[in-house]
Amino acid sequence: MQLNRKGFTLVELLVVIAIVAVLAGVVLVAINPAKIMSESRDAARLSDMDTLNKAITLAIADEEYTLVAAQGSSLTGTIAVDGTGWVSYTVPANKIGLGKYLAVLPRDPEHIGGLLAYEYKADANGYVLRCQLQSLKYTSKMTTDGGESAVHYEVGTDPGLDLF
Repeated sequence: MQLNRKGFTLVELLVVIAIVAVLAGVVLVAINPAKIMSESRDAARLSDMDTLNKAITLAIADEEYTLVAAQGSSLTGTIAVDGTGWVSYTVPANKIGLGKYLAVLPRDPEHIGGLLAYEYKADANGYVLRCQLQSLKYTSKMTTDGGESAVHYEVGTDPGLDLF
């Protein structure tokens, strides 16, 4: 009597599952998703700071925006671009302010329940925007941005970026 063997034994299946599990673990460690997500959030922060800085600079040049002494945070302020959001300013008569350049003010990618926020501070002479970066990839940006803080990325028009 001949036995027809069409399948895998339990031992063979367990060996294959173990090999796949080990390979998946090695790949997961090599990819490091937490690091990739942190770098992705930092790239978004840098982009948001650049976009907002350009919008404010254009608004000031186009006289859509008048600097006033103000301080705000994306953690507690609104995203309104009419001067009442976390970036506070005066809108001159017959002007629309930052609404000409932005639909809403950006928020930190982890603003919900997190401690990370975008911050704004201004006086009559200039302004500073700042945020904190998480990944080691962008650490040098915080120390070479020209600002006074080595733990924040800072941009703006205030000489020395030292309003904070």
